[in-house]
Amino acid sequence: MPELVKTRRFWLLAAGTIATIYALILVGGIVRATGSGMGCPDWPKCFDQWVPPTSESQLPDNYQQIYADRGYKDTTFNVRKTWTEYLNRLLGVFTGFTILLTLLFSLPFRRHDATVTHLALAGFILVGIQGWLGSRVVASNLNPGLITIHMLLAQIIVGLVIAAILRSARTQLQRINLDELPKHIYPLVILSTVLGLMQLVLGTQVREAVDLIAKQSNYVNRHLWIDNISAIFAIHKYSAIALVILNGWLIFQIVTHTRSVLLRRLNLFLGFLIIGTVVMGMSMDRLNLPIFAQPLHLWFASLIFGTQLAVLIVMRYARSADHVVEGTLSKA
Repeated sequence: MPELVKTRRFWLLAAGTIATIYALILVGGIVRATGSGMGCPDWPKCFDQWVPPTSESQLPDNYQQIYADRGYKDTTFNVRKTWTEYLNRLLGVFTGFTILLTLLFSLPFRRHDATVTHLALAGFILVGIQGWLGSRVVASNLNPGLITIHMLLAQIIVGLVIAAILRSARTQLQRINLDELPKHIYPLVILSTVLGLMQLVLGTQVREAVDLIAKQSNYVNRHLWIDNISAIFAIHKYSAIALVILNGWLIFQIVTHTRSVLLRRLNLFLGFLIIGTVVMGMSMDRLNLPIFAQPLHLWFASLIFGTQLAVLIVMRYARSADHVVEGTLSKA
């Protein structure tokens, strides 16, 4: 099989894996926003069945006592929550298969660039750990700290797959010319990416605070939740303003000072995502945390980090080519 065909197949499969992971992040956000995390109180089965029940009549009469004895005293069957959580699990299993195929299709690269295979292998291993961590989340009755780690691990996994794709295209990326960009822009791209991840983590802390308030209020009086969130919500909200300004300036500079179609499209997409995140954040602030906004806010934030990482890696490879050229000329 020609090398170009193998490369394109790897790109296509890895891109599909990235799309699947982001779909899983969105569904996971829906699970959390709708309180469906314990829709299946056991793992890997759901109410001790491989195919979840569709009505309470399919469960033992004493199923609540059974699960109370296992540490889930508040377990009640809700078909919507049960199937929401179960579909989330099925998508997780599908993601495992896609990243396995990504690893297999990365093997031809090990002869001339083993880093591509190593990145895919790291992603595959972490997906296994992610599956185990998911079981621990259920066993802990949705421990907030474990949920946050679970989400962050998903960001790392998708970041590894993005890095693998771009590494496999390193030769093409090294042809990108960054001469027209301001010299100090690369460090600022690094800074914005790091701050973006920190903002994402901060957002998960806000989410944990909301979950605690929601549970204490028995998921009623949603209009009162936002008034009871700690100061971390204000920190998250106002630090976002500085990040929007920084990223807006970077996007403008890159779009107007580079001829790279890839960099321009990535940054325009990044701008769209930032606008979407701001809109969802404002809707949560002004409309008392509507259910639709919470998963979308997390999803946009996750896509922002992945896009920022892609921009950073592309610029890194373009800069490395410049350094090689400079070093060659200095020796001539």
